[in-house]
Amino acid sequence: MIAFDLVFGHRERARLRLSILGYAHPEIAEPEGFDLLDVRLDVRAGSVTAEFAVQIHDFELSELAEYLAEIVSGNGPARALTFAGGILELSFAPSRRGPVLLGVILKEVDDAHLRLEYLVTLEPHEIGQAAAALERLKDL
Repeated sequence: MIAFDLVFGHRERARLRLSILGYAHPEIAEPEGFDLLDVRLDVRAGSVTAEFAVQIHDFELSELAEYLAEIVSGNGPARALTFAGGILELSFAPSRRGPVLLGVILKEVDDAHLRLEYLVTLEPHEIGQAAAALERLKDL
């Protein structure tokens, strides 16, 4: 498996980057859609920067890909998606005019309790780039 990045936002503004690193257990054959992927989350919001390691099922990313294809024009229903057992939540608020707002909620409880919430502004071309990046999941 080749690692790749999925980026929401822009490096100059608030953003969330999911680096898909590979299968968590490549030696185990899981039922289709239930493979776990090792993912590194790179969070940037104002002066806050952080990295987190999580594991996400590939079916969760497939659901995200389907939703992004639905709202790539900037229109569509609002929706919240959760990943990694609720550690990461992405809430999309599309509008008829202007960018899509993405609410990011990240909860971590291992070493210290953390709850990080922020908004990312997504232009339609950024949604298209993320949807195209997720197409790589089909090749895994």
